[in-house]
Amino acid sequence: MAVREFTDSRGVDWRAWDVTPTHMHPVTRGEDYMANLQDGWLVFESGLEKRRLEAPYPSDWNTLPIPELEELCRRASPVRRTREKTNTGQRRAMSAMEIERAAVEQEGGRRVFRSPHGREWTVRVHECVDRGGEQEKVLRFTADDIVVELARWPADWESCSIEEFAMMLLDANPPRRLPKGKGPQRRRDDRVDMGDAGRSSESAARAD
Repeated sequence: MAVREFTDSRGVDWRAWDVTPTHMHPVTRGEDYMANLQDGWLVFESGLEKRRLEAPYPSDWNTLPIPELEELCRRASPVRRTREKTNTGQRRAMSAMEIERAAVEQEGGRRVFRSPHGREWTVRVHECVDRGGEQEKVLRFTADDIVVELARWPADWESCSIEEFAMMLLDANPPRRLPKGKGPQRRRDDRVDMGDAGRSSESAARAD
């Protein structure tokens, strides 16, 4: 697996993936403006920021425990969101973004499907550490500000049909609605007052 989604110790959700020389066109890789990115990098992206850790980085990053993965994230350099002032900087920024986008799309690791009533769901494996300090994985369904998670799921989930995903939603944790821009941040054993958003997962699946 070359794409990982995880929740760090602060409760922030990240997506991490690697960019290797195989993801780059030889001409682009050889450009001077790519400089220290020519050998690849690790991308860490949250709802608020993006970071890059230049190669060399641990080859087993995709199997490291979350605390060690989080340490790599801290070591990574923040990507500036402001427009680069030089032509070289602009070309480097644009090339890096295009390469990152292509790399994460090639790796897959997610499914997107639309429910009969038009709601678009994204499905991914997500990692976190529970309150007991144990690392766990869940199958996370997200649609806008709704997060639903499943503790057990089929090994071949990426090839499941829409009907099979709908059945999984019936067994998932009830949906939680979060403030816009906050992103899905949770622990499986957390409980909150769901208020008007507190529909059961069954009713959510039927309604959507």
